Amino acid sequence: MFENINLKEELIKERKTKHSLDAVIKETNSLLLEDQEQEKKIINQLSCNNEASINTRLIDSLDTQFIFDIQEIKDLAVKYRLRLLPSKCFNNSIPKEAIFKIKQLSKKSNTEIKKFVILAPSKAFDLEDENADPLLFIPLSASKYYLVHQWGNDLSWFNKILSLPFRTFATIVTSVGIIAAIIALITPTWIILNSAEIDMGYWGYHRIAWFIYAYILLASMTTLICFSQSIYPSDYQWNKKTYN
Repeated sequence: MFENINLKEELIKERKTKHSLDAVIKETNSLLLEDQEQEKKIINQLSCNNEASINTRLIDSLDTQFIFDIQEIKDLAVKYRLRLLPSKCFNNSIPKEAIFKIKQLSKKSNTEIKKFVILAPSKAFDLEDENADPLLFIPLSASKYYLVHQWGNDLSWFNKILSLPFRTFATIVTSVGIIAAIIALITPTWIILNSAEIDMGYWGYHRIAWFIYAYILLASMTTLICFSQSIYPSDYQWNKKTYN
């Protein structure tokens, strides 16, 4: 403890300490640069439309509870009028949490992930002409997708109600029929008969004829509005990159 100090030995110790500290700093900077490069590569892959195949090592390292069948995704898309499109079509920024999860998956499986798709409302995409509730997926095969990350706000409860008539062509036809039936039921008889002197009562052929008239009128208006505004059934457009 009270030994004499050899300046030469102390100088050598200082150099070793400095070299050791420099090595740690250099290694840390190297890891940070590597991480930044990987992040840049992931962001670039998200903005590209890659057709790369999925490495089996990636599939083996995934949590199976987040692997979904294409039919399950389609049912959800049709139910809430969403679209499943390549990530390059997404017009908002991908959150850092999603990029971090992708990096973790890449490191865990020791493979590079190049293809991504996003499930979100149409307004969240740059659709070709001829930051809302998105889910980021990695395609595993033609029918299997892995859910990486979800962000944004939850869909409003009335979104399901608003989307219901547009799920399929059949639901559009049925919705028009229901509205026409309601109109036929609540319309007073004197309006239907146009002040005719004959009293036919509430029920009769006149109300059926009024329902048919209302149905034809509503069906015509619905057809005109849907085609002019490029509104199509969800089961038709759920995975299309175009407006129509």
